[in-house]
Amino acid sequence: MNTSGPARLLIALTGAAAFFVSGCVTSPEDKGSPSNAISAPPQAVSPAAPATPAAAAVPAPFDDAVGRAGERLLQDAQSAVGAGPRELVIDPLIDASTGQRTAGTVQMGQQLTALIKAKQPQWNVKQLSRTSLAGRPLLLIGTLTPINTKNLAAENADAFRVCLTLIDLRSGKLVAKRVDRATAATVNAEPTAFFRDSPTWALDKTALAYIKSCQGSSAGDTVDPGYLLSLPAAAIINEATAAFADSKPAEAYRLFHEAQPVADPDDLRLLNGLYLASWRTGKKKEAADTFNKIVGIGLDAKRLPIKMFFNPGATSLLTSADLRAQYTMWLHEVTLQVATRETCVRVVGHTSRTGDAAANEVLSQRRAAAIKQALDRGNAKLASHISSEGVGSREAIVGLGTDDLRDALDRRVEFRTIDCS
Repeated sequence: MNTSGPARLLIALTGAAAFFVSGCVTSPEDKGSPSNAISAPPQAVSPAAPATPAAAAVPAPFDDAVGRAGERLLQDAQSAVGAGPRELVIDPLIDASTGQRTAGTVQMGQQLTALIKAKQPQWNVKQLSRTSLAGRPLLLIGTLTPINTKNLAAENADAFRVCLTLIDLRSGKLVAKRVDRATAATVNAEPTAFFRDSPTWALDKTALAYIKSCQGSSAGDTVDPGYLLSLPAAAIINEATAAFADSKPAEAYRLFHEAQPVADPDDLRLLNGLYLASWRTGKKKEAADTFNKIVGIGLDAKRLPIKMFFNPGATSLLTSADLRAQYTMWLHEVTLQVATRETCVRVVGHTSRTGDAAANEVLSQRRAAAIKQALDRGNAKLASHISSEGVGSREAIVGLGTDDLRDALDRRVEFRTIDCS
């Protein structure tokens, strides 16, 4: 029987995931600073001798922090896997508070690529693809997380935690891990175009498996099976995302569809990609159908965050003619699902942490009310099924207080499924 490339890769990695039993602990360097990320709890392991907690790194300029962590990671890795030739694949690094790729995570990947080529020239660095995964290479993953170094969860982030982990897919082990800190002012947290334009975001189980594999792990741990199982789809989705970034929406459309059979049905990277590629290639009905799936997943999870972003300090949306068309369709699909399910929804408004807390509370309420009014206009019969509230900046995700594209998610609305009274 002939088996396709993605299927062969899935079989190989599924077998690996079944073979390796996951056991992850939190690195001492990851403790002591709250994160805005929603991370899965590490799995229990056999008790080990207590270790002396490592002192948190003093935040440095971003380039210095990445370089410092990268060099130490490579030193640790060489002693673990030897100095022989290997292929090393980079699974694109992400922001752990949102699961998105940002200018900062892209910069981090580029800097690490250059560092590996300079320090370990015997390792052939490749980007994540089906071909590059086939030989069970070394695999580099990493996260950036905005944090407050004084452990003040209600205050703006003043640093980013850099986490780097190197995995050997031959052994299924994490062979090296390093954590450092960068000053917030030196990190560009603006999402890349794909993630900026995606209609929704959430730390779904695919993103959480990636984050856990980096942040909730130590050198010597086995690879999280959930992360291993996501790799075949991640490889194709990365190829599709690259095509989208290269302004090749038709190719991206084909690749995102190719990823469907091996991806988790609720993988938001895939669904956002299918939506964007369909919209950009003029397949508006297919885009609407995909967005309908996204709405269903969010309502089932009782939380649907939609990227209807507001201008700073205002109830007006960031709009262009194209965005207005998308926003109209999004609200239409939400009202359809609420009516079909006969459920009740609360529109929750949010603000960034900039400005007076009391004023932010009022502004968030006005934002939620504006979206509720738009939903009511779409279907007046649903007025009693839809309520609104504002939470100010209490549920900030990024928490930078910059009031620009970097923290646009903090100026958002969410639809939350509630009990009908």
